[in-house]
Amino acid sequence: MKKRLQDRVQEQKAVLVMSIASVLMMSVFLNQWLANGPDQSMSMTGARQVASFEPGVNAKDIKWEHELAKKFSDDKQKLFASLGEKPTVRDDLVFAFLEGKYGMKLNQGRIEKLEFIDAQAGEQPVAINDKGAFLRDYAEAFGVNYSEASLSENTDQSQVYNLIASDKTIVGTATFALDDQGRVQTIKISP
Repeated sequence: MKKRLQDRVQEQKAVLVMSIASVLMMSVFLNQWLANGPDQSMSMTGARQVASFEPGVNAKDIKWEHELAKKFSDDKQKLFASLGEKPTVRDDLVFAFLEGKYGMKLNQGRIEKLEFIDAQAGEQPVAINDKGAFLRDYAEAFGVNYSEASLSENTDQSQVYNLIASDKTIVGTATFALDDQGRVQTIKISP
């Protein structure tokens, strides 16, 4: 009787294992069938391929890209019409010269302060060698009507420039706060 009970337990274990194996196998085949689509059989697909690669579509895309590039290269006028707008002097200052590393504080539409903001990203402040020429080149961006800049104070941590109008009157100041290596941390423009 004991032997018979053991045989029955063994049979139940075998049936359980076979049932689990058949459910697993059916789920794999069902998944494969759903992934390939019902119209393709597994015998026709052959070897495995990269999931997003279809050679026929890729060649068609490349041909379309070449046609589009040729179309744009042939018609120069349409290309210029697709540009948004020419960057302003302020855009050139903040995004080109200062490399987008400085935050801009505006007051009544003019730049009041530029402050280095990318210290957390491991960036270094910009070194401006000729600050007088810098102030003359970007005078329009600062919104103060001056034609020249003259150094009035110079320390290790800051430099102050007088902003001088064409009639030789001082119309404002520009203060450069510097780090220990002479790079610009902030630029403050005061009318």
